Parts: sequence; C-alpha cells; structure tokens
Amino acid sequence: MDKIIIKDLLIQAVIGVNPGERIIKQNIIISVTAYKDLSKCGSSDNVIDTVSYSSLSKSICSYSESSHHYTLEALATGVAKICCLGFGIERVKVLVQKPGAIKLAKWPGVQIERTLDYFKSNSFVEIPSKLINNNKNSNNSNAGNNIVYLAFGSNLGDKFQNILNSFKRLEKQCFIQSTSFMYESSPQYYREQDSFYNCACKVSTDLKPHDLLKFIKQIENDMGRVETFRNGPRVIDIDIIYYNGLIIKTDDLEIPHPLMWERDFVLLPLSDIAPNFIHPTLHITTNRMKLNLPNGGNIHNIPPPPTATTTCNNIIEKVIRIGNLNYNWNDKTFIMGILNVTPDSFVDGGKFNTLEKSIQQATALIEQGADIIDIGGQSTYPGAQQISIEEEINRVVPTIKKIREVLGNDIPLSIDTLHHQVAKEAILAGCNIINDVSGEFRVPIILNHSQPTTQYLQQKQNEQYLNNSNDSNSNSSINTNGEDNNNNNNNNNNNNNNNNNNNNNNNNNDDNDNDNRSKIKQKIDLSSPKIETCTKLGLFRWQIILDPGLGFYKTYEQSIEILQRGKELMGLGFPVLIGPSRKGFIANTIANAEKDKSLPPPSPKSERRLWGTIACCCIGSMWGANIIRIHDIPEIRDAMLISDSVNKPQRRYQIQK
Repeated sequence: MDKIIIKDLLIQAVIGVNPGERIIKQNIIISVTAYKDLSKCGSSDNVIDTVSYSSLSKSICSYSESSHHYTLEALATGVAKICCLGFGIERVKVLVQKPGAIKLAKWPGVQIERTLDYFKSNSFVEIPSKLINNNKNSNNSNAGNNIVYLAFGSNLGDKFQNILNSFKRLEKQCFIQSTSFMYESSPQYYREQDSFYNCACKVSTDLKPHDLLKFIKQIENDMGRVETFRNGPRVIDIDIIYYNGLIIKTDDLEIPHPLMWERDFVLLPLSDIAPNFIHPTLHITTNRMKLNLPNGGNIHNIPPPPTATTTCNNIIEKVIRIGNLNYNWNDKTFIMGILNVTPDSFVDGGKFNTLEKSIQQATALIEQGADIIDIGGQSTYPGAQQISIEEEINRVVPTIKKIREVLGNDIPLSIDTLHHQVAKEAILAGCNIINDVSGEFRVPIILNHSQPTTQYLQQKQNEQYLNNSNDSNSNSSINTNGEDNNNNNNNNNNNNNNNNNNNNNNNNNDDNDNDNRSKIKQKIDLSSPKIETCTKLGLFRWQIILDPGLGFYKTYEQSIEILQRGKELMGLGFPVLIGPSRKGFIANTIANAEKDKSLPPPSPKSERRLWGTIACCCIGSMWGANIIRIHDIPEIRDAMLISDSVNKPQRRYQIQK
C-alpha cells in the first residue's frame, strides 16, 4: 500500500481537562501517515485519482482548531475519521503531540492507527461543545434564518408527483430557496424493489430541529408512508441532511445525516445546490465527499456504498417530467421537430400555416422520429413582419388544441414565442415546454442566450452579408432572436481564449469587455443569473434547459466556437439544446471553402445546408447535447442513431435488442 505523509502540522486547539485548558488554545503538532492505493493516479496522472494533500491538511486543521476535546486520543481519532470518511483513505496513522505538557519531556504524544472499516462500523466521534443532548429544542439558531438542506426519495406510485406533492406540503412551514436536479437511482441496501426518484432542496424555516423533524414525519404520514423494514420501499422519504452548521445527536435525530457520505443518491443532488457547504464534523465540502464515491461522483454507473450487502453497481441518472411522462436525459439524443405555422419562415414559410396542413405535418414529424414538436407562430428573420400578440395566439393555439385532439396528450409540445401572453395561452391549450421565465405554470423552460455584441451590431450595420436572404430560424428563448447571417471574413472577434478559459473561475483581463471574451465564457457567465432568476420565480432546477443560441446575435466564428467548446457549457450540469438547422453560419462555412469565391452561399433549402446541419448535430451529440432542434427529421434521426450508438452504450444495447 502506498503512503501519503503529512508531517508536523502546527495547530492551536482547546485540549485538556484542566479549567485553564478549556479556555486557552494550546499548540498541537499533528503528523499523518495515510495508506492508499495510488497506482491509478500513477497511470492516469489525474489528480482525482489521488488525495489532495492541501485539502486534507486544511480539513485536519479546521477540525482540530474547532474541536474541544479532553484527550489527545479523542483528537487523534477525530483526525483519523476525517482521513478515512472524508478522503476515502483505507488506513491511517495519526500522531498528536502536545509540546510543553510535561516539563521533563520534550513533549508527550499519542499515536493511533485506524481503518476505513473501523469507522463504518463505529459511531462518529462527537464534539461535546456542539452536541445537543437533552433539551430537544435548544439550539443557537436564529428564528427565520435557519437554512436547512433536505433529501427526498420515493419509489412507490407516481414517484415524480409524490416529491412534488411533498414540496407543496413543505411550503406550509418552509420557504424553498432552490432545488437540485431530479435523479432516478437504483435501490441500494435492499435491491428487491423499484428504482427511486431522488432530489434535494434548500429551505429556510422558523422551525427548530425537532419541530422540523416532527413536521416532516407528519408529511410522510399524511402522504401514506407505512413503515415496513429498514431501507424498504416508501411513498415518500424526507431526511434532514444539514441544519445550519449544527451537530445534533439525540435518540431520534442525528444531524448531519450519519450515512450521507456514502450515498450517491444524496451527494449528487446535494452537490447541485450546496457544492461548497462544509460538513460540520468531516470538515470537507459536499463536492469532496462526492469525489470520494467509488467512481468520483460521475452520473450513470456507480459501485454500491460500502455498507451495502450487494456487489451490483448503482445506476443514477437525471430525469425530467414533460407532461405526464418522465424522460431520462441519458437515454438518447432527443429530436425536436420544428413546426412553423407562419407564412414567411425562412425554410418552410407558408407550407403549414393552415390547420389541416399543420396537423398533417405534426403527425409526419412524430412518425419520422421526432420526440418533441416545437410550434412557432412568429418569424424572426431580419425584416420579418412583426405580428400582434393576438395574431400569434390565433396562429398557434388552434394548432396546439388540434394536435392534442388528434395525437393525444403524451406527445411533448413546445411553444416558440417571445411573449409571455402567448406562452400562457399555449400552456392552457396543451403545451408542455415554454420559454416563459415567469415560472407561473412550473413547466420546463428553454433559456436561450442571444445577447448581441458590439462587433456583431457593427458588422451587421457596416458589412455586406454573404447571405441576405430570409435566413432565420426561430428558437425557444427569453430574448429577442436575431439572424445569424455572418460574414466569414469577419475577424474582429477575439477567439484566442480557447486554451485560456477552460476554468471559468479564472480571472481574465478581458472579463470587463464582453466583446473580447470567448463566446462560451459569455454563455457560462450569463447562465448563472438567468438560472438564479428562474429558481427564485419558482422553477425547479430539473425544469431548466439551456440553449446557447447557435447563430443568433453571433458572428460566424462565435457559432463555430460554441460547437467546438460545447462540452464546457455541459459542465454547468443542465441539459442543453442546440438548433443548428440550416443556419447561415453553415452556409458561410461551405461558401468559404469554395474555390470560386464569387459563388453565393447555399440557400436555406439547399441540400448542402442539410449535410452541414447533420455534421453540427453529430458534433453536438459527441459533447453531450441532449436535444437537437431541426427541420429534417428522417436524415437527422438516422445520424443520431449512429452517434448515440457510439456515445451512449445503453442506447447501443437497446438498438441491438
């Protein structure tokens, strides 16, 4: 077994039994020898496969300085617990020395050796200064300012709806500040039961810890939970993970939750909303605990927790509810078919602007393989006639109602509009996905980032575009959409940040100048406040879909950069939609490669734009795009079948079957 040695950490801590020692901090020297298999890191050269020496040292210091132990043995055991449970170290030796404690000795010390298995089978080391034992409602929290993190699970009945119903009941005494994504996880501990839906939420409440526990238990009882056996099936399960920074251990309540450190179905949702929250006894962040999971906390195939009695791997994946159906984002690349009921859209204007033709097209889209139908009633190409809100409603609402009448309620429908009034009427008529940021109906929302840059507007004003035809593609967004006709000779945009902006926490000298920054960097920076706005307005995290807005208010180079670096946008954790369908930047790419530069770019209806669209869709699928918004369903569907067979192994298995 390999060794990690941290020697002579000088720390000041309260330690000892004498009255004076309980007041004044004393110098303590701590040395740690950790035993862990580092062979994987030696081969991969990946820091995730080793232990962060800095993080480990900081956690030991933080724990020791905040503890108030009476004995060196207890302090040493607490440090060992940090190493084993906090950092997944299999075996550790801890030496704690107290200079000056004995006059005739250089200093006394205690050395212990503990294993990960020891801490799995023994209780946590308790910190008396923070422990609440007898008075159940005594705590140092301020009423109204108590921040609590809760974990939810359900595996009976309509699991998704059970969790939503528990939220409604919870809101009687708590304010929900944010939610995690929704996950589907295979059962752990006891395997002979249905899969679970899991999520976490951050709430504020006036309730004290035991009052909150009583309230939560009442919710579980009211929703029909029946106690069967430990880790068995349940309609709803709600656990208190954190309550402020308190450490509580009584007969009926233990905070932090004692087994959270080994549970992927707790840590993955919790890391969505509290990645940097520091565990009050382990003194490590949620993200650190997640990294300690057997596969580093990655979604999909996760080995079982240490205390489980099975060797089967766990499956945990993000899911979303659209209408009455639940969708797993990892199942496939979903196809959104475009249905424009307009007389003047750039590809299919006037083809489907009657009710009969629009229903025929909707039926054809589904038969060809579309998973979602996106309905638009307003063209967005430059110079398109802007119709009234009433006219837009009159175009889309009858179509939506007729689709529901003919095709039923299970086909997901999306409304493509800039107006919340249109979105509202579309939802009432039967749509499931909108771009309405009000969150009034709590349905999935597509956030489109189409903020014009100075050089784009200057280019639009001063330069002759290669293609000045009606080439636009409406997109589900909360901003005004613009055309993507881009001059392929425009080099004003600074695209030299590809190698410098991979870490979106880096400070860049160009950060105060949006026009000089990488477009992907702008997408990431713009996403956070928009997401925060949505969650404050009542949307759940799993209802948010990001769209980088290929082509809209972007130069040619910026659209290409988004395709190059889309994986960085995926790093935000949200599902991503891209809409490259027959866009102008595709035409410009093709035209730029022509030997005869006098030839015009391919027109929107040209087959050459179709092949370019297929290439863009395959690129997006490779870096993980979840939804492809397109006109040409049969061709793109076949391309995605091949792409998914490479990128999504479980999809390959489904196709083979």
